[in-house]
Amino acid sequence: MKKFLSLLILILGISTLYCQNTDEALCQYFSKDIKEKPLKCMDRSKLKDDEVIYQFFKWSAFKEDYLIRIEKKGKVKTIVKKKIYKSGYNQKTEEYQEPRVEILKEDKLTNDQFKRFSTIITKNNFWQKTDYKVESMCMDGGGILVFALRKDQYLEINNGNCSPNAEYLNHLYQELITLFNL
Repeated sequence: MKKFLSLLILILGISTLYCQNTDEALCQYFSKDIKEKPLKCMDRSKLKDDEVIYQFFKWSAFKEDYLIRIEKKGKVKTIVKKKIYKSGYNQKTEEYQEPRVEILKEDKLTNDQFKRFSTIITKNNFWQKTDYKVESMCMDGGGILVFALRKDQYLEINNGNCSPNAEYLNHLYQELITLFNL
């Protein structure tokens, strides 16, 4: 019974976050739970012309979530990959486990690596996808949310829930995984 209640709370919490998609809830989730800058809540006018931040958030209803942040600030280019463990009930210890984040990779990118990444972004017409949104095909699968910020534009796109492997964001995400050996 405890396992069922824990699972129900987990599913309701995640679905509430994504269904409501309120700015405040999303910003709070990113800053508190993921320990990330919530791009949606940042003042982009404070960014310099050569600064850009990308967050690729791959979520799953029942598995861990992952976040890849690629950032360029001046001459410094970085990549961070995080694994996000959801809160839940541990059957072995019969205890509630708080959500936590594990940094899997944190590196500076070379100019060549960032150039190859930029080529993928350009090739996939990323910044032109201002109205890209895929309708959900199921209720308990997973998907990809992408947030990107530069001085003149904020972009938020997602591929719904349970989109096919050939869908745009699934394809783009796989290219990133391959490019950076993630």
